[in-house]
Amino acid sequence: MIISHISDIHLPITVQPSFSDLLNKRLFGYINHTSNRKKIHDIENLKMIFHDILKNPDGHTILTGDIVNLSLRSEFESASDFLGSYFPKEKLSIIPGNHDNYVKCNYEDSMYMLRRYTSDNSDHRQGSLFPYLKLIKDIAIVGISTAVTSPPLMSWGRVSEIQLNAITEILHSLSKDNYFIILLLHHPLHEFGFLNFKGLLNKNSLIKILNDFNINLILHGHLHTESQKKISLKDVDVPCFGAPSTSRADGGKLTFLKYNIDKVNDKWSLKVYRRSYIMQTKKFETQILMSNTYD
Repeated sequence: MIISHISDIHLPITVQPSFSDLLNKRLFGYINHTSNRKKIHDIENLKMIFHDILKNPDGHTILTGDIVNLSLRSEFESASDFLGSYFPKEKLSIIPGNHDNYVKCNYEDSMYMLRRYTSDNSDHRQGSLFPYLKLIKDIAIVGISTAVTSPPLMSWGRVSEIQLNAITEILHSLSKDNYFIILLLHHPLHEFGFLNFKGLLNKNSLIKILNDFNINLILHGHLHTESQKKISLKDVDVPCFGAPSTSRADGGKLTFLKYNIDKVNDKWSLKVYRRSYIMQTKKFETQILMSNTYD
């Protein structure tokens, strides 16, 4: 199966925020958006990537957060329309990033509008959208929210205690079968920023839980650049990949990641590719980043 990995798309603000909308941290974000971010993140770049992804009708796409900018209701309405014009609910899995929970807001006015992409195959959510379990054949996708509000100029994440308990239950339910398990979280499991002030604050609590289970792949966003690392779980080095910002051109390239996951003789194999659109040649190129077989 082919899985495409996109992240940090920061869809444009199409409805002018009201004065009252900006009487909080959103003011700083709006200034950043209007002066810088909207020039960097281009929706036309996304459309080009989406058209390439959809050439494989049997694939699945993962979006690891920062869908919008200021977590305004109007942004989520636009995001629902835009993503819905490309991806039916069974073809896309999403999790939120810090910009999707930029200030405290009612989920009915935010990520709830995209709930079709967080459909669940378990009963562990306890009324929340996250974590969720999505089973696609023998591939198990576990979507975790690390999105919490933080002070201005900060962008840290945290996994709630309720989620940590639910993650344990989900992984227990998968442990009896030979699933290929993929964890999705916006913030990386390695430290990011001074004293990890832009990273996952309680990453050690999550790692402690994961140490009891066989995890095959961890995917994240947040960094806006491609990241390839490994984390040791149960004495096994688990690959962790961060996708670059899909709407942002870097060095004349648009880039996303692809994962070819296959099972032969009850053994899983993983191949990871970088898929890049070269603006100068107007062509896509593919580079292999990793090939791994799981015993």
